[in-house]
Formats: sequence, C-alpha cells, structure tokens
Amino acid sequence: MKLARTLLCTFLLFILVSSLGLAALPEGLQIDQAKITLVLPKGEGQSYHVWHTTNPMKVIVDAQKNVWGRAQQIKVQDVALKVVRWSAASDGTARLVLEFDYRLPAPNVTETDDAVIVEVAKEYVETSEQVVSVGVRYGHQRRAGAAGPNIVNYLRIDALRPGVEVKLVLAQDSVRGRERVSSMAWRSQAIAAVNGAFFAGDGRPLGLFAIDGELVSEPYAKRTAIGLGPGFAVMDAVDFHGVARLADGSEHRVTGINRPRLQDDLIVYTRRYGTSTGTNVYGWDIVLVDGIVVGIYQGNADIPENGLVLSGHGAARDFLATLQVGDAVEVQLALEPDWFALGVEQIIGGGPRLVRDGIVHITGETELFQPDVLVGRAPRTALGFTADHKLLLVTVNGRQPGISVGMTLAELAELMIELGAVQAMNLDGGGSTTMVIRDRVLNLPSDGIERAVSNAIVVITPESRR
Repeated sequence: MKLARTLLCTFLLFILVSSLGLAALPEGLQIDQAKITLVLPKGEGQSYHVWHTTNPMKVIVDAQKNVWGRAQQIKVQDVALKVVRWSAASDGTARLVLEFDYRLPAPNVTETDDAVIVEVAKEYVETSEQVVSVGVRYGHQRRAGAAGPNIVNYLRIDALRPGVEVKLVLAQDSVRGRERVSSMAWRSQAIAAVNGAFFAGDGRPLGLFAIDGELVSEPYAKRTAIGLGPGFAVMDAVDFHGVARLADGSEHRVTGINRPRLQDDLIVYTRRYGTSTGTNVYGWDIVLVDGIVVGIYQGNADIPENGLVLSGHGAARDFLATLQVGDAVEVQLALEPDWFALGVEQIIGGGPRLVRDGIVHITGETELFQPDVLVGRAPRTALGFTADHKLLLVTVNGRQPGISVGMTLAELAELMIELGAVQAMNLDGGGSTTMVIRDRVLNLPSDGIERAVSNAIVVITPESRR
C-alpha cells in the first residue's frame, strides 16, 4: 500500500510539473514561430536514426546512446508541437518522440562535424493544381502558419475560353429559397460551384444581386460587388438609384427590390420574389405590365410573370394613392457606376474588399460589417481576378483545430494576392463556405454537413452541359 501511494504521488507530481511547464525540454530543442529545431550532439559511439509518421504526425529519434536521461513526457505550449517524450532501454539505447497536433512537412535532417540537426518547418505551403475541364483548373493547398494549419481549395477559370460560362444561381430559382450548392451546381449543369452572397434567414441575398441583366436585390451600405460580362469583370463599391414616375411628372424614390416592405418604403417586386408580395394591408400594391397599371390592391398582390408590383407604405402609399387602372407609371432602376451600360450581365455583392490593384485593401468598417465577419479567423470564401483576366474562386476550411483553423480577412487578402489576384473581395463564409467540383463537395463544411444557402456562383463548360 505504501509503495502504491508513493507511485501515485510521483505520478501526480509528474502531471503537475508537466502542466505547469516546469519540466525542462531536452537540451538542443529550439522552438520558434517558423520551425522546430533539434540539435543532436555527436560523440564516440553515438549514432541517430531519424524517422517520422504522418498520421498522427510524429518525429522520432532513435539514439545509440542515451543523452536525455530519465524517461519524461512534457506538454509543450506551442501551436504545432504538443508533446515531447523520451525513454531509455536496458541496453543503453534511447528514443525521443516529438508529437505534433497536425501534419507538417517531413523533417529536414543535416549533419555537421559536431551534430545532427533535425528541422521541422511550421510555416509552409504545399500546392498542387490539375485541370478539371477546358478553361478550369483546380488547386489544393495544405499550409500552416503561426496560428496553425489551413486547407485551401481554389478554382482558376479562363472565362475567355469559348464555351466557359460563369453564372449566378438563386436557390430554388427564387429570392426566398435555400438550397445546397451541390444541388444548384447539378441542376445548372455546372462543372464547379462555390457559395455566393450573404443572405437573410428567409434566403434573400443581402446586397446587390443581378442575373442576366435583371436586378434581383439592391446594394446594402454601398458594399463591394463584382460584375461579370462576356469575357470581362469589374469590381467596385456600387450604389443604387431607383425612381417611380407618374404621368403628371411626380416621382418617388424606390427604396428596395424584392424584400419585405418597411415603413415609408417603396419596393419593386418581380416574379423572382415569388407569386405574391405578401405585404400587409397598410399599403398599396400597384400591379404593372409594360408600364401600365393593371391592378390595385391593399396588400398581398399577385406578381405577374411579365411585369412587376410597386408596393408603398406611408409617404410612398400616398404617392400611389391617385393611380387608377390604365395609368402609366415609369420605373427606373439604375446603378452607379452604370455597369449594365458596360455589358455586365451577372452581379454579386459581398464584401469587404480584400485587394485593390494588387495591394491589400480591406474596407470592412466603411462597408459596415459586424465583428462576426471582420474579427478573428473563420472559414472563408473569396472571389477575385488576375491581371490576365482569370477568375479565382477560393475557399478556406476553418473551425477545425488540428486540420484547418480558418483565416482572418488580412490573411485571406494575402492569399488572394499570392494566387495572383489584382482585385479580390470576400463572400459569405463560416458554415456557408462550400466548393463543389463534379458534384462532389471538396471542402470540409464547418457545420459538419453542407449548408443550404441562398445563392451560388457556378462554372459551366462544354463538358458539363448535359
């Protein structure tokens, strides 16, 4: 019993020493931000065999003679190296083991006259690229830095190649839908896809969105957006100007497109919102076809397939109150800058901006983003284009310690520049971050399963068209 108590006390003391970091690391072990270095002294009759395993990641040193003393195990306060332990055999040989939290490159072993030097890089990038289809390349990165490991997936798209299209898709083909990216990719006959813009709980895109030249939703806080036209892309902070004008010349500002009507709002509803406006009785819904009033309702009007509904509350309701069936109403919806005049067909808003003219340029505060987007590291989705007009779609896994910790916006901006972007912006991230290639989800969604989202950016090639 006395022996058992003694052994227990010794064990508890060892645990305490290890947890407090009081045990000494082996002489010659150096830890810094970039690498782990182990210097093994040579001597008469001494030799070392250095080898490693990858799953789990361990670097193992077998020594002909014990230079480390009594067996110990030490917990290390380091992002990569977690445990150092060593033991001795009865024949005088010894083993030292470095246990890591995640996979790192194979150790680099060199020799001098006096020592064997083992180095394990903690900061590294391993990149591979392959052709997915004509005009589309897929890249995969395993990388690590001061905060830990990350897994990056990216698409490099030559939108100038004949037959290659980059398009936007709404979930369920509706403003208020939610659908998995893999499902949107499949029904769009896409070779690849990523998630797109931020969205509200009912699935509405939050910010500027346009499909095939039709505005689906208005910008929010003049945030960064990208416009895609035949063989070109533009990126800027975009504003919205809408107006409804009556036959007598009176006019009223349009405050929104395809979103719930609030106090004093004048909202334009198109069929992409659904079959009816769902508005309450405290406003007027004016149904227009070819600019002519064909119906007037006190809320919840049906939306025509070939027209729109103007819905007003408060001052906007008063503006609409004099209208009668047969009256003419002009509705103008414009962007500043006027991308549609340039030939832009697809527009997706996101933000904040990450890169401007090849330089890190993060506009989070001016675009009124909240800390859940701006602060800390998370799974990320980003979009950019290169000087030679290639489009980049990028995802970073996150919230998975020991696998992929995610990136800050500053790190994401540097990554986009590293991949060749001269202009880049952030998109919806977190559990929404998804990349699909050939109907397979390539990233590791932080929710554990693929999330149903509001919209997607899809890449269509001649090969993918059924």
